[in-house]
Amino acid sequence: MRMRTFSLIPILISFAAGLAAQPARAEPVRGPFWSGTVRGQGRTEIIADKGIVVTARADTKACFCYDTDLMRLSLAWTGDFLEFGNTLTRIEWPPPPQVKGTPVFGTRPGPGWSKEDGFTDPRPNHQGPLPKDWAHYRGLYVHGDDVVLSYTVGDSEVLEMPGVERGEDGTVFTRPFKLSKSSAPFTLLVAEAEHAAKSEKKSGPAKGNIAVLISGADPKSRIIAAGLRGGPEDASWESVNGRIHLKLPVLNKSVRFQLALWSGPRNDLTKVASALTARTEAVDLATFCQGGPPHFPEPVATKGVPGAGDGPYVVDTLTEPYPNPWDVHTFFGGFDFFPDGRAAICTFHGDVYIVSGIDDSLEKLSWRRFATGMFQPLGLKIVNDTVYVLGRDQITRLHDLNHDGEADYYENFNNDVIITPNYHEFALDLQTDSQGNFYFAKGAPWEPEVTSPHQGCLFKVSPEGSRLEVIATGFRAPNGMTVGPNDVITVSDNQGHWMPSSKLNLIRKGGFYGMTPTAQRDLVLRRNGTNFTANPSDPQVRARFKFKGWDADSVIPDRYDAPLCWLPMSMDNSSGGQVWVTSDKWGPLKDRLLFMSYGKCTLFEVMMQEVDGVTQGGMAQLPLRFYSGLMRGRVNPRDGQVYVCGLKGWQTSATRDGGFYRVRYTGKPVHLPSALYAARNGIEISFTSSLDEKSATDVENYNVEQWNYIWSGHYGSPDVSVNNPGQMKHDKVEVKAVGLSADKKTVFLEIPGLKPCDQMKIKFIIAAADGALVSQEIYNTIHKLGPEKKLAAK
Repeated sequence: MRMRTFSLIPILISFAAGLAAQPARAEPVRGPFWSGTVRGQGRTEIIADKGIVVTARADTKACFCYDTDLMRLSLAWTGDFLEFGNTLTRIEWPPPPQVKGTPVFGTRPGPGWSKEDGFTDPRPNHQGPLPKDWAHYRGLYVHGDDVVLSYTVGDSEVLEMPGVERGEDGTVFTRPFKLSKSSAPFTLLVAEAEHAAKSEKKSGPAKGNIAVLISGADPKSRIIAAGLRGGPEDASWESVNGRIHLKLPVLNKSVRFQLALWSGPRNDLTKVASALTARTEAVDLATFCQGGPPHFPEPVATKGVPGAGDGPYVVDTLTEPYPNPWDVHTFFGGFDFFPDGRAAICTFHGDVYIVSGIDDSLEKLSWRRFATGMFQPLGLKIVNDTVYVLGRDQITRLHDLNHDGEADYYENFNNDVIITPNYHEFALDLQTDSQGNFYFAKGAPWEPEVTSPHQGCLFKVSPEGSRLEVIATGFRAPNGMTVGPNDVITVSDNQGHWMPSSKLNLIRKGGFYGMTPTAQRDLVLRRNGTNFTANPSDPQVRARFKFKGWDADSVIPDRYDAPLCWLPMSMDNSSGGQVWVTSDKWGPLKDRLLFMSYGKCTLFEVMMQEVDGVTQGGMAQLPLRFYSGLMRGRVNPRDGQVYVCGLKGWQTSATRDGGFYRVRYTGKPVHLPSALYAARNGIEISFTSSLDEKSATDVENYNVEQWNYIWSGHYGSPDVSVNNPGQMKHDKVEVKAVGLSADKKTVFLEIPGLKPCDQMKIKFIIAAADGALVSQEIYNTIHKLGPEKKLAAK
């Protein structure tokens, strides 16, 4: 049976109806901008893959959408903001939000500024950002209701602040600019009209010229008119082929000017012509780049819930700030700690909170809304007290310029990643290594029709943010990773096409981890007994060889990098992230790797073994329960405890929309497996505490079975016999005898003829030396068997 377990699917979110109600709002209260992929008024018309939608200062009924890949103004419109559909309540197969108001003017996809007088798009397949020496988005400043975009064109630094002027004769959109000096002339694409009959320049009643796009001879036909207010004397209009260009000379000094744009009936132009060219005071936009008044000065107070139970580890809940004054939901996507123990945590819908009061009691938690408007952030890292947030469009570095508790500058740390409108290609997690490099992963599209070279990849970004490189490929839904001791990288993935089951990967540079459509390289493929070499990620190659790369038309590659460990669907239908326990305050599991299940809301410890350079391992679930899917984990430097967070979406047993938890060590005895070793003659398991000899050496207390998976383009895999590959079943593994070490902490299960397998399940119910019940299941993978072990004497 083919089951669709769509990875983390945080975008496919249902808000819990049982939460305490706030007064009804048409929309949540957001900041002055919103980031995401944006559709025009046509269902399939994408006006910006990496869009930033800004309202015109305090006028929320005048909107601008900028495309940060191409540094162009995609569209300006009047009326309502965006149509989000059910994305604020429940999302299924969601298209990007759509322009809700009435379009006034815009531009088609392509560079927004020229290079050497040319506008030809230089990007391969018209994807990703322009070359940095052409135009490059640097970030945006928030100052009250105003937003100032910062970018470069060539070697000129540009500031731009959208605005609007309302008058009796119509609405005029304004674009104030400040440009630094430049070494070459350049041209700005101001507006274009697909069906413009002609374009012309004409003098207005005031000093200056107006450029006009005319759609027909009828005096009532609509036109687009642009006027220039100030600027260098040698600036000039160019109106050609349905486009308005503003040509700027070499700038020997900084200049300020405004563009004014209007659209309306042709015979109304005379009414607004003077407004389009009116001289206005040229405000220095740099004054808006120094921090403005806060939008959300009042924090939300909550009270944490201490964990119950008498075990060695309990789960404390850091109660989320919902309800809140802004009616924004808290689907947590990533977090990290400041050195003083405060946390920064991001939500899927674009917010970042600073959480204070994380002490032993959790009685007085304070949540300050620090940033808003980011593009589905699902990763966060703090470096040198500065918050970095991973969105689908970029890594954003947040700056509180005036130290008032809110971010004022949303700096583009790196936006080299290519994105498409496909909802499933989430950008996931954010980690750093010992050298300061950043890492994150990107999901595959659903359906797996790969169209970009960045889908299904693991990326590395240099410490200063200037370079992005692909480290590994072949991922489907890599919802979580970590960088551990000696910069060892692990990444999870979950069942789907080319993914027989959920798994944990140990990463090597250049590795290919099984999702054939996202291999992003040539593979030796086999179809109907014939081998051929092709890149299954290239749409043109797939068309030439006539294969999809998945499902019924799939081909079989020659190899992939096997995981460290598989997990069966019953234990983890959708994987989350990992975290290394670096604190000696967390009991005997210090220096262990923990693995999170998003789908089952559970936490596992990982036990690794290396045999002749091959790494393999097993996992044991900790006896803890969480109320949201787990995706991210960190150790708090103040209290040394492990914290985890996550959210609720498809195919998860979660009952809460979002959760932030502390897994606290109580100091009580821990009875857990701590190490695993697969030898040619059996399995060795070590424990954190001494065992009762009688129960530990009784073979009747152990049950072992094994099976394999089928790696194919079909969705998931049945469980198949190791001994009889054609049969769909588990093989019973006989334990001949059990030995116990002298310190009574290690058992050896003698298994004659033990074979490598994709999945082994070791179930046992034994007693600890202190009489405590030790009941556990270990799920492990055996790629290679180590040297024989001697059976310890009973």
